[in-house]
Amino acid sequence: MAGLQPLKSALSISPVDDTSLALPSAHQQYRSGEQRVLEQVQSVQRTRSRHSSSSRTGSTSLSPTSPLNDAIVSNGNVFFGNGYLKTVPLEKSLNRQSFNSTPSAIAKTTNTFSRRYEFGYTPMGWVAPNREEPDLGWQSSLPKRRELPHRLLSNRSTYKTEMLRSSNQFTGNSQHFVSSPLDVKKTQSKPLLLDSLPKQSKLPGKMDSGSSGNSAVADITMKEAVDFLCNEDIEYQHRGASYIQHNTFMNDKAKEEVMKRNGIAPLVALLHSPNPTLRQTASAALRNLAFKNNDNKVEIQRCGGIASAVALLRETDSLETQKQLTGLLWNLSSANSLKTDLLKSTLAVLMERIILPYTASPERDTASGPDPESFFHATSCLRNLSSGNQSNRQTMRKCRGLVDSLVAYLEDCVDAGRTDDKCVENCACILHNLTFELESEAPALFNRITALAKPVGPVESQGDTGPISCFSSQSKGSDNKRYFDFPVVEDPNPSGAGWLIHSKTLQNYLSLLDSSHREETQEACCGTLQNLTAQDGIVSNVMSQTVVQKLNGLQVITPLLKSNKVTLQRNAVALIRNFSKNPNLQGILARKVLPELLGILSAGTKEGNESDDTLAMACQTANFLVAKEPETSKRLLNGGLINSLKELSQNRYFPKTSKSASVFLYQLWSDKDIQNLLKRQGMNKSSFINDITTAAHRSIQVID
Repeated sequence: MAGLQPLKSALSISPVDDTSLALPSAHQQYRSGEQRVLEQVQSVQRTRSRHSSSSRTGSTSLSPTSPLNDAIVSNGNVFFGNGYLKTVPLEKSLNRQSFNSTPSAIAKTTNTFSRRYEFGYTPMGWVAPNREEPDLGWQSSLPKRRELPHRLLSNRSTYKTEMLRSSNQFTGNSQHFVSSPLDVKKTQSKPLLLDSLPKQSKLPGKMDSGSSGNSAVADITMKEAVDFLCNEDIEYQHRGASYIQHNTFMNDKAKEEVMKRNGIAPLVALLHSPNPTLRQTASAALRNLAFKNNDNKVEIQRCGGIASAVALLRETDSLETQKQLTGLLWNLSSANSLKTDLLKSTLAVLMERIILPYTASPERDTASGPDPESFFHATSCLRNLSSGNQSNRQTMRKCRGLVDSLVAYLEDCVDAGRTDDKCVENCACILHNLTFELESEAPALFNRITALAKPVGPVESQGDTGPISCFSSQSKGSDNKRYFDFPVVEDPNPSGAGWLIHSKTLQNYLSLLDSSHREETQEACCGTLQNLTAQDGIVSNVMSQTVVQKLNGLQVITPLLKSNKVTLQRNAVALIRNFSKNPNLQGILARKVLPELLGILSAGTKEGNESDDTLAMACQTANFLVAKEPETSKRLLNGGLINSLKELSQNRYFPKTSKSASVFLYQLWSDKDIQNLLKRQGMNKSSFINDITTAAHRSIQVID
């Protein structure tokens, strides 16, 4: 028989996409209590260090609204198969306030509990469900972790922050990883100093009864608390807001009661109060109300809460109030119905007040620098929003300074060895989502490539109607090479969205893949590379050659094929499949990567690999490379591999793998040279050509 080439339709065997969106990571949601307490202690120490440093340098004393210690918010997770986003956990800090018998003197003690916000990721190309921050501080059991979506492109939005992490969508030949938004942690505000409040008349007796603990708050009802919000007395308003903040942190049913008693509108109104302490408490209460409660999120928006929060964030200089407001926006961003409105309303203020000041500050790593928690919340919010629709992605790509700031932050953290930084994960997921469908949505970015990268050598005949390659229409005998002059093609002074495709940015992704221990960060970086190499054509070829040849990326990517992290291994295999479509890379891939792919297939399911997608893509890619580089491949073929392929072809629990393995076996025997080699090793035709393999081969044939 004449040697047959893999059929083009073989690529459709696996529904895994080539691109993906990143979702917020949910990893932190499952931290141990010990880890959460340690994070809180470190956060408190950091805050005290900031205050103490301020005193030593002769700065003014803390304002009455400054927190005594920092509330902790857990990171959210993002991101998406092949580079997506996942769910991010948020922290919630509980402040217990005890009121002395005299209303004018209020002593507060604060217990901080870390609470994580969940990010939902959606692969690029599709939207994953959102998840919200789990109640880590008060619940003994955690919600089940959802899986993030994955795709070959890197799943569409890098993880919808709402914890889209749990679902994967595949569309066409590209995988989209959309990150669903995660809700920001809910926090009870830190102890507030009320010295700045004017003395007011005594409150009802039962509120005065508490002199320690939470009795002053606990002795009123939710109805009274909501009524207090509308009282003209500012101390009544504060006590009502504090009660709501505390109880919505402790009890999810309290959120429903506040909604039922129409308490959200007056809380939103308190964001405009002239008293900074009251504004901070109202912000924290709204943040808790929005956590894991979609009805409350919608109601906050209906009552003008987004506009009010944005206005307060633009004018406040209180770090604690900024933290509560950005936490609120993070929680709201996990609601798909609010994403468009949120992006229009919040992008500019988040850039002006949080992103640019933090990324540009030379003191951001010092106690006196900008607040890292607000930056984390802001990037968590943007991570969720980037997993939305095309319009959202376009708006964020065009936002002046956004991509530049995120890329600069990644580079700074890579250079400083802080690759496990929780904000690095968010930035990587946002960038991942912004590369989803980049070539079709922002073609002008690639003008240098499409204009200057000219094909040289013979052009393949369009009349070839023979068997079609698994990944492209180029025939086996065609030697159609493309010349890429990287220094000419690449913009020497990139800005904005131009950074999304620049080799310096790609190098940062490779560095993070190599050194980060955060799975969501690695998945986002891998997914971004998938998105940029997923299409057929010159752009993906240039991107692939940049990664493989210019940046020597295989030394980082190849080891990921052995990763015990299922999603990361799958994304790495998908990325190699994207690379293999480039004729100029098939030789080096056959030499350096094919042995690892065949190793995955030889192990089959015996070593615990339960990913049908991973095994199917490994079969398809190995089949393609063997057909393209038979001489290099012959020494890798042995009885153990063939026996494993036979078992996989008969495994009805892995339908995609069964079909891919069957096609691989059939085409191995169809190559005369390889057939002779197999015969010399004592193998017979029935192992390769049988009812199962023949049916699979026929099912993928393309009739032109």
